[in-house]
Amino acid sequence: MVVMTSFKPELQVRLLAGLAQLTRLRIVAVVAEAPEPGLPAGDIARAVRCPASTLSFHLKELVQAGVLEVRASGRFMIYQLRRDAFQGLCEFLQVLGGTRPDSRAEPPASGRRKPARSRRAVDSDQLSMFGE
Repeated sequence: MVVMTSFKPELQVRLLAGLAQLTRLRIVAVVAEAPEPGLPAGDIARAVRCPASTLSFHLKELVQAGVLEVRASGRFMIYQLRRDAFQGLCEFLQVLGGTRPDSRAEPPASGRRKPARSRRAVDSDQLSMFGE
Protein backbone atom coordinates (compact mmCIF):
# COMPACT_ATOMS: atom_id res chain seq x y z
CA MET A 1 0.00 0.00 0.00
CA VAL A 2 1.30 3.46 -0.89
CA VAL A 3 1.59 5.79 2.06
CA MET A 4 -0.32 8.75 0.62
CA THR A 5 0.90 11.27 3.17
CA SER A 6 4.46 10.98 1.87
CA PHE A 7 3.22 12.27 -1.49
CA LYS A 8 0.96 15.06 -0.21
CA PRO A 9 -2.22 13.94 -1.99
CA GLU A 10 -3.75 17.43 -1.87
CA LEU A 11 -0.85 18.73 -3.95
CA GLN A 12 -1.13 15.87 -6.45
CA VAL A 13 -4.88 16.47 -6.85
CA ARG A 14 -4.27 20.19 -7.43
CA LEU A 15 -1.62 19.49 -10.06
CA LEU A 16 -3.73 16.91 -11.88
CA ALA A 17 -6.79 19.17 -11.81
CA GLY A 18 -4.75 22.03 -13.22
CA LEU A 19 -3.60 19.85 -16.10
CA ALA A 20 -7.03 18.37 -16.84
CA GLN A 21 -7.87 20.72 -19.71
CA LEU A 22 -6.63 20.70 -23.32
CA THR A 23 -5.64 24.38 -23.56
CA ARG A 24 -3.73 24.12 -20.29
CA LEU A 25 -1.87 21.06 -21.50
CA ARG A 26 -0.88 22.97 -24.63
CA ILE A 27 0.32 25.89 -22.52
CA VAL A 28 2.36 23.58 -20.30
CA ALA A 29 3.93 21.89 -23.34
CA VAL A 30 4.98 25.27 -24.78
CA VAL A 31 6.35 26.54 -21.47
CA ALA A 32 8.18 23.25 -20.80
CA GLU A 33 10.10 23.59 -24.08
CA ALA A 34 11.11 27.19 -23.37
CA PRO A 35 14.66 28.08 -22.31
CA GLU A 36 15.37 28.87 -18.66
CA PRO A 37 14.05 32.29 -17.89
CA GLY A 38 10.61 31.18 -19.13
CA LEU A 39 8.18 32.78 -21.56
CA PRO A 40 6.17 35.99 -21.53
CA ALA A 41 2.41 35.60 -21.81
CA GLY A 42 2.37 37.09 -25.33
CA ASP A 43 4.70 34.39 -26.65
CA ILE A 44 2.57 31.70 -25.04
CA ALA A 45 -0.60 33.20 -26.56
CA ARG A 46 0.92 33.17 -30.05
CA ALA A 47 2.20 29.61 -29.66
CA VAL A 48 -1.13 28.15 -28.51
CA ARG A 49 -3.26 30.56 -30.58
CA CYS A 50 -5.32 31.61 -27.63
CA PRO A 51 -7.07 34.97 -27.04
CA ALA A 52 -5.50 37.07 -24.28
CA SER A 53 -8.48 36.86 -21.92
CA THR A 54 -8.72 33.08 -22.25
CA LEU A 55 -4.97 32.71 -21.84
CA SER A 56 -5.00 34.90 -18.75
CA PHE A 57 -7.62 32.65 -17.14
CA HIS A 58 -5.69 29.45 -17.91
CA LEU A 59 -2.35 30.89 -16.78
CA LYS A 60 -3.94 31.95 -13.48
CA GLU A 61 -5.33 28.43 -13.00
CA LEU A 62 -1.95 26.84 -13.76
CA VAL A 63 -0.17 29.13 -11.31
CA GLN A 64 -2.75 28.44 -8.58
CA ALA A 65 -2.46 24.69 -9.21
CA GLY A 66 1.31 24.90 -8.73
CA VAL A 67 2.11 23.85 -12.31
CA LEU A 68 3.65 27.19 -13.36
CA GLU A 69 5.36 29.99 -11.51
CA VAL A 70 5.20 33.60 -12.60
CA ARG A 71 7.49 36.56 -12.05
CA ALA A 72 7.50 40.12 -13.30
CA SER A 73 10.27 41.22 -15.63
CA GLY A 74 9.81 44.88 -16.49
CA ARG A 75 6.33 45.15 -17.92
CA PHE A 76 6.12 41.46 -18.81
CA MET A 77 4.94 38.49 -16.79
CA ILE A 78 7.27 35.54 -17.33
CA TYR A 79 5.92 32.02 -16.86
CA GLN A 80 8.08 29.03 -16.05
CA LEU A 81 7.32 25.37 -15.40
CA ARG A 82 7.64 24.22 -11.80
CA ARG A 83 9.76 21.18 -12.53
CA ASP A 84 9.95 20.27 -8.85
CA ALA A 85 6.17 19.85 -8.78
CA PHE A 86 6.30 17.62 -11.84
CA GLN A 87 9.07 15.54 -10.29
CA GLY A 88 6.87 14.82 -7.27
CA LEU A 89 3.87 14.07 -9.48
CA CYS A 90 5.91 11.68 -11.64
CA GLU A 91 7.19 9.83 -8.57
CA PHE A 92 3.66 9.58 -7.20
CA LEU A 93 2.33 8.16 -10.49
CA GLN A 94 5.23 5.71 -10.78
CA VAL A 95 4.53 4.33 -7.33
CA LEU A 96 0.83 4.02 -8.11
CA GLY A 97 1.59 2.31 -11.42
CA GLY A 98 4.05 -0.07 -9.82
CA THR A 99 6.92 1.02 -12.07
CA ARG A 100 9.07 2.37 -9.28
CA PRO A 101 10.00 0.30 -6.27
CA ASP A 102 9.20 2.16 -3.12
CA SER A 103 10.13 1.21 0.40
CA ARG A 104 6.73 2.40 1.60
CA ALA A 105 4.86 0.14 -0.79
CA GLU A 106 3.90 -3.42 0.05
CA PRO A 107 5.92 -6.01 -1.82
CA PRO A 108 4.11 -7.52 -4.80
CA ALA A 109 2.19 -10.72 -4.25
CA SER A 110 3.47 -14.04 -5.57
CA GLY A 111 2.20 -13.15 -9.02
CA ARG A 112 -0.96 -15.15 -8.69
CA ARG A 113 -4.30 -13.48 -8.73
CA LYS A 114 -6.67 -13.90 -5.86
CA PRO A 115 -9.69 -16.01 -6.68
CA ALA A 116 -12.71 -13.96 -7.63
CA ARG A 117 -15.42 -13.56 -5.04
CA SER A 118 -18.48 -15.61 -5.74
CA ARG A 119 -21.36 -13.58 -7.07
CA ARG A 120 -24.71 -13.88 -5.43
CA ALA A 121 -27.84 -14.11 -7.42
CA VAL A 122 -29.92 -10.94 -7.44
CA ASP A 123 -33.18 -11.42 -5.63
CA SER A 124 -36.44 -9.51 -5.96
CA ASP A 125 -35.82 -7.43 -2.81
CA GLN A 126 -32.77 -5.86 -4.41
CA LEU A 127 -34.76 -4.92 -7.51
CA SER A 128 -37.70 -3.44 -5.58
CA MET A 129 -36.11 -0.01 -5.66
CA PHE A 130 -36.47 -0.05 -9.45
CA GLY A 131 -40.18 -0.79 -9.25
CA GLU A 132 -39.87 -4.30 -10.62
